[in-house]
Amino acid sequence: MEQQTLLKIARLRTHAARSGRAFDVVRFAQDPAFAKATLQQLMDSDDEALIVLGLELMQALGMVRLDPPAAPPAPAAESQAPQKKEDRSDRYIGRLH
Repeated sequence: MEQQTLLKIARLRTHAARSGRAFDVVRFAQDPAFAKATLQQLMDSDDEALIVLGLELMQALGMVRLDPPAAPPAPAAESQAPQKKEDRSDRYIGRLH
């Protein structure tokens, strides 16, 4: 386990303990099922900092992917089709004075 992940576990444990929800860090680091259950329990909270720490840790442990998905490529049929001109005959065109 990377040093940064261990530091996140320590920060989460400290913050959880302050809110009366301490957990076993050794078991958390060794048992993925326990870690997931603990994170789910801890993140059922109104404490924004605790939730953010939990999400960061879930990402570090590979439990979730928080990166935005890449835009899907345009379908080949649409990208090769000729572009139609938009009919603007029904639009109001006026001027500002």
